[in-house]
Amino acid sequence: MDLTSPRHLKIACWAVLSLLVAAGYLWQGREFALGILVGGLVAVINFHLLHRTLKETLGRLGQVEQEDMAGRAKAFFAARQLLRFFVLLAIIFLLVHHGWVNIFGLLVGLSTVVATLILAGVSAIFKLKNKEANHTHGTSHSVT
Repeated sequence: MDLTSPRHLKIACWAVLSLLVAAGYLWQGREFALGILVGGLVAVINFHLLHRTLKETLGRLGQVEQEDMAGRAKAFFAARQLLRFFVLLAIIFLLVHHGWVNIFGLLVGLSTVVATLILAGVSAIFKLKNKEANHTHGTSHSVT
């Protein structure tokens, strides 16, 4: 699976979240796993919304030729990002303030997307190294 496409990254995020929740449940129990689940849902949904907003903004920028319209599209994107950030901040504050989830589980869950991106990077490095080691692919020049 090529983890560099947005679709595969989203699928990988859900897989990583599932593994983290299962491991958290086996390691620390139900409350910790619930914290991971809630944090992971917040992170993965936020990642999905970021992808969708960025895709819409880039689509608008590709259609407009006027500089002021491009500036408006960029400002709209920035405003949506800021709004989403404050909503995310409020959600995390409420979860922690009211003690609805285990804070350490929440932190692990919030790192779901980061862990997935690290795995995608490591996967890309291994693919590149394997391609370099296989003389039937690529060029004769070393990447390193």
